[in-house]
Amino acid sequence: MALQQDPYSGDLPLPADSLSAPGAHPDVRLRALEPADTIEPEPPPLVAIGPSLLPPPPTAWTDQMTGTEGPHYWDRVISAERARVRRYHRPVTVVFAEIAGLDRLSRQWGADVAERALVIGARRLAKEIRTSDAICRLETGRFGILLTETDEIAAINFIERARTSCEGVLRSASDVLRIGFGWASPPSKGDLGDAVDLALRRLAIDLAQD
Repeated sequence: MALQQDPYSGDLPLPADSLSAPGAHPDVRLRALEPADTIEPEPPPLVAIGPSLLPPPPTAWTDQMTGTEGPHYWDRVISAERARVRRYHRPVTVVFAEIAGLDRLSRQWGADVAERALVIGARRLAKEIRTSDAICRLETGRFGILLTETDEIAAINFIERARTSCEGVLRSASDVLRIGFGWASPPSKGDLGDAVDLALRRLAIDLAQD
């Protein structure tokens, strides 16, 4: 019996020699997300859509869509790590990553394309972490990553690798999608909750940049 190929395997960029209209198969529509001078005809205009056309948000403990953990698992990990940091004062960094623009991608090319981009981006993020770290999908396009035994300098190196890797696999939709990061370690007189707050603020700043 022939094995069915994983629809989310491989990178998002595809050869640009098979452009088709937006109603085509998702793989073909992704080819149409090459630079604007290769697109003909133009993508359809943005129209109002309901939230059901976006990939559904994660629920409970495990996110089956992306293969990462869910928001409940994140709460448990943060609670346990907060206690460990207080007791042993070990280095740790909280990272938030967000794939922004999924709503616009869904409007232009369909929910299936947005879902494919989300899953590919999530798998690339998960590939960059160690087995001792944790990655959880918290909202539609937002992920929480806990880097144990990692200070902010080492975390920045991780973020740059992860950013480059994700931008590489999502490059065919780079005019629609972008990925932002925020990170922080607990301050000397603070705890992991302070790191979470600072990382979220840094994520907002990163996403606001042009």
